[in-house]
Amino acid sequence: MHSRSRPEAGGPAPAAASRSAWIAIGDPAGALAVAQALSLAGWSILRTTHTLAETTQGLAEVAEPVDVVVSGLHFRDGDGLLLIRALARLPRPPALFLVSRQQRAVIKAAMALADACGLQLAGFAEQPIDPDRIAARMAGFQARRARGPRPAAPPLLERVELQALLDLGTLVPWMQPKVRLSSHEVVGFEALMRAHDPTGALIMPDRLISALSAHQLLDEATLSMARQTVAFVARCLGEGMAVSASINVSMSSLSKVEFCRRLVEVVEDARLDPSWITVEITETDAMADLVSVIENTARIRMLGFNLAIDDFGTGYSSLYQLSSLPFSELKIERAFIASAHQDPSRQAIVRACAQLGLSLGLHVVAEGVETVEELALAGHTGCSEVQGYLIARPMPMAVALDWLRALDDMQVPWPQPAQGVLAGATDVAGVEAASSAGGAGTAAAGSSPIALT
Repeated sequence: MHSRSRPEAGGPAPAAASRSAWIAIGDPAGALAVAQALSLAGWSILRTTHTLAETTQGLAEVAEPVDVVVSGLHFRDGDGLLLIRALARLPRPPALFLVSRQQRAVIKAAMALADACGLQLAGFAEQPIDPDRIAARMAGFQARRARGPRPAAPPLLERVELQALLDLGTLVPWMQPKVRLSSHEVVGFEALMRAHDPTGALIMPDRLISALSAHQLLDEATLSMARQTVAFVARCLGEGMAVSASINVSMSSLSKVEFCRRLVEVVEDARLDPSWITVEITETDAMADLVSVIENTARIRMLGFNLAIDDFGTGYSSLYQLSSLPFSELKIERAFIASAHQDPSRQAIVRACAQLGLSLGLHVVAEGVETVEELALAGHTGCSEVQGYLIARPMPMAVALDWLRALDDMQVPWPQPAQGVLAGATDVAGVEAASSAGGAGTAAAGSSPIALT
């Protein structure tokens, strides 16, 4: 049993301890040095351990909550990856600060594992151990609030409920704009599925799509979305606002010739050229059976529609497959865009995806842009268009029309890094929040042009 580490006699008195740390480093001398530095910085050192077994057993038995575990990645009886898994299984998982002499790529992978397991990351330091630097990096640590029990997943929507949404016209598209980076013009919208239940509360796609698919109503719902989206585009064009729109379609729907025929009827009934509509499929769908995918995507292009590969980078893609499919647009998943300005590896991935798309003659859209830094990154890496909360959140069609009408020459005021985010995105966020709370949420909250704050 290790006692709490104390600074040597005669050293400066520690600050009042308010945060607790557990040191799990294979090298006893290094562990002691870190413990002493943290103790001087005001941390309460609960224990120091040097093996995986000792650490996992001790953490399982400790009565006091542990704020941070400072851990290496190598123990004589195992590795830090096993420890991360063990920490995630604890009733009150501590945060993790990594100390390792491994390559930076290995450290990043370990941090990604911790994040995927739901652990809070307190930071990392590369060896040789510098106890004072570790203490300095942990000085600003704040434990996140303990998560309560996860709410029970809502029940799967029943077929009768879904049919009612379709019959009553309460399954509707909410529109999120796409902006061309070179001119700051709104060039199109993505139609995202939403619905309102009988109380007026908003039902999001994660509940809708799976239930519609399970009850064999996805084709009908997709065609309903297409009709409303086509009407929106026709309305915009009629008012002199040249914007396209995209709809999400599953490969199972595209595999049916009858579905494709009805999709053509939708645009013909509105007297709209199909080239104003883009069909989006996910990369996971695109990497399915190659013969079927080539046939289905070629058919949709032959009918005149554009075709986008969505969430690019999230599947195990084959460059040969990508080169064989008739896409006109590539959308880079937000997981790569988020905070990429702080991560050279993500920057390289975004740049490679963008250059790949451009070299294949595709429009390249950076999805999920939420900060001015991410916006700048999208431009620097070669993306041609952006979409995300920084521009605007998804909004009901009536709100989207008013928002578009209020822009000067359809150009979005452009944010600068020193000026913060776009106020218009927050305005429209209020609309979605109001609808989620059960209100109609289609007031003119998002109808003014986006302005800088």
